[in-house]
Amino acid sequence: MTAPPLLQVEDLRVRFTTDTGVIPAVNGVSFVVWPRETLALVGESGSGKSVTGLSIMRLTPRGGGCRVEGRIRLHEATGRDWDLLALPEAEVRAL
Repeated sequence: MTAPPLLQVEDLRVRFTTDTGVIPAVNGVSFVVWPRETLALVGESGSGKSVTGLSIMRLTPRGGGCRVEGRIRLHEATGRDWDLLALPEAEVRAL
């Protein structure tokens, strides 16, 4: 039996609301990271690499100024599975 992926990011979208309007920082990013695999995000300055990483770790500003949409699933070797965007803040910190 094949192990499930460690991390699945599906259609990640991050938008920041500013005084001048809405700025799309990440638009539709999807990828899968399998056990014993390394993933590198490569791109030009300002392309959303850091915002993608911060969003996965739930370190982007929450509330009205930042909107994170999509699906971020974390799978543990024990079989536990989390939807990181749906977890309450306290559970994310504990995880």
